[in-house]
Amino acid sequence: MTLFAAWLLKERLTFTRVLAVTCATIGVILAGGGLHVHAHQTLGVISLTIAALTWALMSVLLKKVPARYSALQVTTIGTLVVLIGLTPVILIGYHAFNWAIMLTPKVGGGILYLGIISTAVAFVLWNKGLQLLQASQSGLFFFFQPLVGSLLGWLVLGEALHISFVFGCLLIFIGVILTLRN
Repeated sequence: MTLFAAWLLKERLTFTRVLAVTCATIGVILAGGGLHVHAHQTLGVISLTIAALTWALMSVLLKKVPARYSALQVTTIGTLVVLIGLTPVILIGYHAFNWAIMLTPKVGGGILYLGIISTAVAFVLWNKGLQLLQASQSGLFFFFQPLVGSLLGWLVLGEALHISFVFGCLLIFIGVILTLRN
């Protein structure tokens, strides 16, 4: 986001911001277990990288939305665009869904949580944060996502956390503190 913000919004690209992004990026790599990627994970890494880049670009472009629109209005309009854009895709591929499983309390509850909390509420809060901070500052908060994912993987799925996770967390926090002090 810092690079997109410098390019599209003409935000100053200071040494401190570059250092903050570098620290946080190295932190994410360490927290995620380093650069060691198994062959079966390559597509996932590529997909997540593209998702992060498109998310960063979207976030910077949202800064161009006039301030008279609230975070809730922006999120609602975005949701409507996605609904219109994805509905045909879902209708074409609907036969692939096992509706009986999708409507069970466990899966249905998970889908409701994903749609309401993880998507709608998170988008409104993210968009509000974008209104209150510069894009290059708010972008560093995106680096908390892998930390939360790793912690939940450890807590819920029993995945291992290594010492590199601790060092990665420290670097991410240093990056965020650096950018907020700038």
